[in-house]
Amino acid sequence: MELENILKLMQNAGFRVHGADTQYIYIEEPACIVRAFATFAEYAWIALLVITGLLLTGWAIALIRGSKNNLVDNLRNLVLILGIVSAAPPIMSTVFGKDLFAMGCKTVKVSISDVQQAIAARNAKLSPRDRNYLYEEFDIYDTGAPLPPDDGTIDTDPDNDGTESSDDNSGTGGTTSHGANDPVKGHGEGNDVIYTFADNHKNRRSRGTRAWRNNNPGNIVPGKFTNSNGGIGKAGHFAVFPNEETGMEAIVKLLKTPSYQKRTLAQAIHAWAPPSAGNNNSAYQRQVSQATGVPLNTPLSRLSDAQLREVAKIIRKMEGWTPGNERRE
Repeated sequence: MELENILKLMQNAGFRVHGADTQYIYIEEPACIVRAFATFAEYAWIALLVITGLLLTGWAIALIRGSKNNLVDNLRNLVLILGIVSAAPPIMSTVFGKDLFAMGCKTVKVSISDVQQAIAARNAKLSPRDRNYLYEEFDIYDTGAPLPPDDGTIDTDPDNDGTESSDDNSGTGGTTSHGANDPVKGHGEGNDVIYTFADNHKNRRSRGTRAWRNNNPGNIVPGKFTNSNGGIGKAGHFAVFPNEETGMEAIVKLLKTPSYQKRTLAQAIHAWAPPSAGNNNSAYQRQVSQATGVPLNTPLSRLSDAQLREVAKIIRKMEGWTPGNERRE
């Protein structure tokens, strides 16, 4: 990284950079206690302005009530005091020829090569990650609303009655009508998913992600909800849909159920992808909030259909949608 960029980063991080040469960057000692007095002076100045405002208000009220206060003399004295306080720091700095508060702070030097090595080590740590999926390495729930308790379960189908559709290779047809070219059944065979069509020919999906193999971009578990919204079977503990469009529509419909509508956006994502299942919940929440432009503490019931579809797109992305191989059998 170029030295100019390093200096900007250090300044943005709060360091007072005095300069640099070919070997070292010179900064004010971060632990300098004298700087605390500078900060105190800044806050003291704000406090003084507040007190001045209160005094002016008090004088105005006194005049309205018929007080004999000499307002002109009071204002003159006040302006004189504020003028002296305001002029003192720049005058003293001009006399001494430098920042007055900096006189008590040491200058320390930092090796440019050490900084470059630290940056290179950090870049090496981040390099295996997709730049579009970078996130802070700590969880922050950006919402003032309480989150539901994490009970360690993965259940993205709140209307499921606890009875999953059987994985007996027969599939479970849904009540939603499908296109003429869509499969009518789906079941798992090892890690693969077998789709059976009306003419009894079969397609096998292998490799790729579970979401893609199941046509289930939200990784929704099977149950009453999926059976009535296009599900045609089960594979790998997740529902199978006949096509991606039906799977995407199932996400939107699930988000519109009462169990999700009563939650905030943050709570809905927390329930969909709980941290106990290994999900980086805060990154998930930020992606959804950024894509929709909706604060995380917004009730899901306030989102429009268009916004819910944006949420569904991010869910598809975060759950993992990587195509694999499909062949006819």
